[in-house]
Amino acid sequence: MSRIFAIELRRSNALTLAALLVVASAALFALSGNLRWSEWLMFAYVHASSLFLLLPLALAGGAVLGRRERRTRADELVAGTARPRLQRVLPGMLALAAAAGVAYLLVFAAGAVLLLTTGSYASAVTVLWPLSGMLVLAGGAWLGVAAGRAWSSLVVPPLVAVLGLLLQLGFSESGPPGEPSPLENLSMLAQPPSYDWEAINGRAVTGYAVLGVGLLLAGLLLAAGRSWVPRVAAAVVLGAAGTVAAIVPGTAMADRYHVDTAAQRLVCDGPVCVTQAHAYALGDAAPQVREALALLGKLPGAPTRAVEWRADEVYQPGESDWDGTGTTRPEPGTVNFDLGLDGGGSLVESIVAGAGTTWNGCRGGGRDLVAMHAAGAWLLGKDELTGVDDGLRYYPEMRQDVRDTVRELRALPAQEQLRRVTALRDASLACREDLLPLLTGARS
Repeated sequence: MSRIFAIELRRSNALTLAALLVVASAALFALSGNLRWSEWLMFAYVHASSLFLLLPLALAGGAVLGRRERRTRADELVAGTARPRLQRVLPGMLALAAAAGVAYLLVFAAGAVLLLTTGSYASAVTVLWPLSGMLVLAGGAWLGVAAGRAWSSLVVPPLVAVLGLLLQLGFSESGPPGEPSPLENLSMLAQPPSYDWEAINGRAVTGYAVLGVGLLLAGLLLAAGRSWVPRVAAAVVLGAAGTVAAIVPGTAMADRYHVDTAAQRLVCDGPVCVTQAHAYALGDAAPQVREALALLGKLPGAPTRAVEWRADEVYQPGESDWDGTGTTRPEPGTVNFDLGLDGGGSLVESIVAGAGTTWNGCRGGGRDLVAMHAAGAWLLGKDELTGVDDGLRYYPEMRQDVRDTVRELRALPAQEQLRRVTALRDASLACREDLLPLLTGARS
């Protein structure tokens, strides 16, 4: 059996499919704008979502192998042998599945090695995600073999590839806008995690694994069976696996992901602390955070320690960072901050905005952006903040309000200026929303 397997590995299209999968996966990584090569959990997501395009390729590769006997006009000769049909088709299918699975894991292993050399946070449990994806990819290849054996036309490989892609697109768009549907779990392009400390849940991994096993069994039954019995059994297996894979992972983000507390563990450089998931950014961020702490030191009772903000719940799309997601409240003498890794804003400005209270962990309500920007600009000695990515720059009238507020504030005696900015800070930490009157004197 092992000798036949080795022959099939060399003579079939298994190695060609493996090379194609590696190249396609590497290209998808290169084109991915969401990946930072220092974040383990986001890397795992991008690798898993590549199945959206790799699965159609595996279906096409399986169809090429499936039509081999009729394409070479050897189907009658092979069928005349005394060996059972399962023994004839299984070595080639095993070779194809092994090549596809190893290619998929090889890309993950290469990326993992690169991440580990950067000192990034890594979790061994995350490896279960690509292992379950490997089953899906191998199952797709076997289903493609069954399609190629059933219909040996030259159009079958591209046809099953397009069909696999269209089915996933249909599953992705199956629910109403903003309302996730269980069918979306059958698409390999899942909703990405929102933060770098959100890890895949066991429920989601189980869904991938069950779907993969269902594809494998259905493909084997259809490729090796001749009567209607294995065909019906394959339909039942595929339906059952699809149902489980659609229902078990759930529809909410909190069903698919969980907060990885190990990724949120703090790593510190003096008074500056970031999460383990972002430990690679500590060296660059620490000097800027210390500068912000020095500016906040102008106020009485100023914080002496800065800690990266982190959520204690999984983020649900459509909710604001401070409204829908539980956050860690700053401890006394501590200011929370966001590293702002997704944008090109100023870390110093984002910390001093609101006198250091932007990430105060309050729930509900909005933000008095004019007051928050005015307090930060006052601390920096500027007329406005230009490096804070909170949307205010799109409202010229609000930017003018910030400049007017800062100008009026600086016209007051120094002690009164200090008192008003301190009052804004304390009110913001107490989760009050109407902050501008505290700076303008309309309400003390």
